[in-house]
Amino acid sequence: MIKNTACNYNDDYEAQQLRAASINRGKWVYQIVKAALDAGMTWDDIREAIRAAGAYKAYHKFPRTSDIKKFAEGFASETLVKVNDGAIPKLTDTEFVWEVNYCPMVDGWLQYTDDQEFLEKLCDACMEIDRGAMDSYGWTLDLPKTIAKGDGKCLICMKKNNASAD
Repeated sequence: MIKNTACNYNDDYEAQQLRAASINRGKWVYQIVKAALDAGMTWDDIREAIRAAGAYKAYHKFPRTSDIKKFAEGFASETLVKVNDGAIPKLTDTEFVWEVNYCPMVDGWLQYTDDQEFLEKLCDACMEIDRGAMDSYGWTLDLPKTIAKGDGKCLICMKKNNASAD
């Protein structure tokens, strides 16, 4: 069962407006992916397209750096923290872990379906945007926990390749 509850910034007008916009974005993503699947595209096709968008995003939104700590500063903006009730539980010279305690995209998707398997696939496909960004840095991304899987939060682990755990 999916638990998706924001704890912080609930009284923050800006955060609520940004979350509403992200919920709407989630609805659009759901509709586009569902239509693509109905038209015969595969999950792999969808993932490939989203990954390409991630590479574009990396070059146009995030700082171009080999320093994962500097990247984290650009990634974990005040806006993203508010929208996702986010936090950085781990940041080292080789690893950046981003914690998401609320995902407005999931809220948007839940307005159309409660099919757990579909939501897990949709979430994982959408994370190709961040995988594509990590590819552009030569880094990897792992998702040990996601809200869409029912974990109650997402842990997005970005790590420099060939880096040992700290």
